[in-house]
Amino acid sequence: MSGLGGTKAVRSAAAFTISLLLAAGLGACTYEDPGDPQRSAGESRRPAPTIAAKDPDVLAVEARNYAELHQRLVKAPGTALLADSGPADGPGVGFSKAAAVLAAGQHTVTMACVGIPHAQIYLSQDTESGTEHTVFEVDCSGSQTQAVQLRKGYVSAKLTRLHPGGPWTGAVAGIRITTG
Repeated sequence: MSGLGGTKAVRSAAAFTISLLLAAGLGACTYEDPGDPQRSAGESRRPAPTIAAKDPDVLAVEARNYAELHQRLVKAPGTALLADSGPADGPGVGFSKAAAVLAAGQHTVTMACVGIPHAQIYLSQDTESGTEHTVFEVDCSGSQTQAVQLRKGYVSAKLTRLHPGGPWTGAVAGIRITTG
């Protein structure tokens, strides 16, 4: 009797294993219509994404702007909880970053932008009743520092696009949240 029961268990396990192998093998198969153009051996299945070439002059301006932005943000006292920066105009605008606040209390938020007159940075933190947002209007003539009360949990910062579709000039903006 144990022979029949054992054989049944072995057959079930073997059938299950074969099914998994077939499923994995068939999952890798693709269907190609006979009318589809045939790829050569060197071609990939998907075309590579196209990225517009960046103007070297604007890249140089952006690099100088990042250096100045770093100098403005590094002056923030204390240990960095969150620090990020990104382009403030043109394609690929902004940044979005989150960090864990381990101890509730007062934190220093330093923001700056270079190459544009002003920027908008959102700071948000989840609460029991939803999400609390603070919008900072940043004057780019220098850095701006403000004390904020943060709760334990996650805080996120995001740079938003002020002028959609505008030209890329190399302008940048950033934030640094510090403790202590």
